[in-house]
Amino acid sequence: MPLRPTIEVITERPCFAAGREQTADVLIRVMAPEPAAAAAARPRLNLSLVLDRSGSMRGEKLSRALEAAHHCVDQMLPTDRVSVVTFDDEVAVLVPGREAGDKGEIRDLIAGIRAGGSTALHEAWVKGGVQVAGGRLDPAAVNRVLLITDGLANVGETRTETIVAQAGALAARGVSTSTIGIGRDFNEDLLIPMGEAGRGNSWHVAEPADMDRIFAAEMGGLIAQAGHTVSLGLTPGEGVRVLDVLNDFEVTHTGRYKLPNLLAGSPIEVIARLRLPAGRSGDRFRALDLRLAWDPQEAGGGREVLLHEAVVEYAEAERAESAPADERVAKAVKLLTAARARREAMGHLDRGEVLAARRVVTGSLQSMADFALRVDDSEVREQVEMLGELEASLEAGADLNMARKKMSYQSHNLRRSRRLK
Repeated sequence: MPLRPTIEVITERPCFAAGREQTADVLIRVMAPEPAAAAAARPRLNLSLVLDRSGSMRGEKLSRALEAAHHCVDQMLPTDRVSVVTFDDEVAVLVPGREAGDKGEIRDLIAGIRAGGSTALHEAWVKGGVQVAGGRLDPAAVNRVLLITDGLANVGETRTETIVAQAGALAARGVSTSTIGIGRDFNEDLLIPMGEAGRGNSWHVAEPADMDRIFAAEMGGLIAQAGHTVSLGLTPGEGVRVLDVLNDFEVTHTGRYKLPNLLAGSPIEVIARLRLPAGRSGDRFRALDLRLAWDPQEAGGGREVLLHEAVVEYAEAERAESAPADERVAKAVKLLTAARARREAMGHLDRGEVLAARRVVTGSLQSMADFALRVDDSEVREQVEMLGELEASLEAGADLNMARKKMSYQSHNLRRSRRLK
């Protein structure tokens, strides 16, 4: 019996006032099986590590990247497949695709990587994809290219829209892409869309010392993957309007929302903002029909579909208005609103409007700090800390390029329920 996710629907209040239209936030929580239940279903990995060895990687960045690459190899089983591609202005297949049985030899080859010249990012990524797909593609495996770079694509193909489209096409063939941007000089407007189109992840390493935890998070997600190509359809009930989906997910050609991969034990939280029609006290009303679809990690199972309903209850106004709000919904709304604020601030920075960007971040910080006074939650406190750091950077005018990168990645991870700082 294949492992299946579950859907939980939580409304912002247990009931809503009868007799009037109103707006309501609904938290849709998609949960893949917990790690203990999914342990036996750990997928086989087919991973290509594509490592930037350009001159700007010289020193601690490269040494930390190589240590983290060793960590990846150490986590692999003998039946997993691994390849290593390095690039500067030239691209080399250091380890052609092979089973990961002889880890010592692979580690020795990685340890010998040295920094060189420019950044042929696109060609290296393509060769990584070829190593993963090259005639041995297993649909039951997690087939992924992990691209690690600190620079821009400045040799060969450099057009963002072309590279992103190719990442999407490769994902459609069963090979996903994750990206790791290091430092302050890479192009986040390329690497984040590559990860999204490539059905993988996008990470930012601000300091080389953070490399290990980023690689550990990526490897943990690979091992925990339970499904991919996930979509969520929302069909409103009679008289209901879907005003917004706060995650700002991309939409398929059929109008369904593209969700992140299903990871065992890691929920995806979606906030739908609805306009509810007037109802009668005591009525239970089907506000939304939900359709979750995904490709399971197990081979040969075909596409899976799970249907669910979001039901709201109407009550007399006094009872409805005195009922306590659900803090889980309020928290999810706060996090996604903070993600949008970061993107708004990025837009101001791109137009040179530093003061406007700072005002947006300050407003988001104050809202999050006020919420932190009401709830005892580590994620909320972490958001206050991160927003405070962004505010200080904008106030000082210090390294706005790095501040923009942090905003971009923090917003990206919040929208996808991936909370790694």
